[in-house]
Amino acid sequence: FQRPILHGLCTLGYAVRAIIRCCCDGDPTTRIARISSRFLHHVYPGETLTIPITLASSFRISFKCKVKERGKVVLSGTVFLRNSTIHHSKL
Repeated sequence: FQRPILHGLCTLGYAVRAIIRCCCDGDPTTRIARISSRFLHHVYPGETLTIPITLASSFRISFKCKVKERGKVVLSGTVFLRNSTIHHSKL
């Protein structure tokens, strides 16, 4: 790479944190059963991440993490919930 990059797990952490805040009332322990993701591109420190969230079903949330400056999807994934109670107060 031409310059340092943000670690992929850090990018995943930001994406999942947004989902926990928006859809799980800030409670990952009792609400999240499993997280699946695919790393697609690198992220440079300082770039802006946007995280569109889609409620795929009552037990599944799909997301794509995009870099605003380059318009690239850098991460995509799914969060599987333990129960069907989705709190989407901030979507």
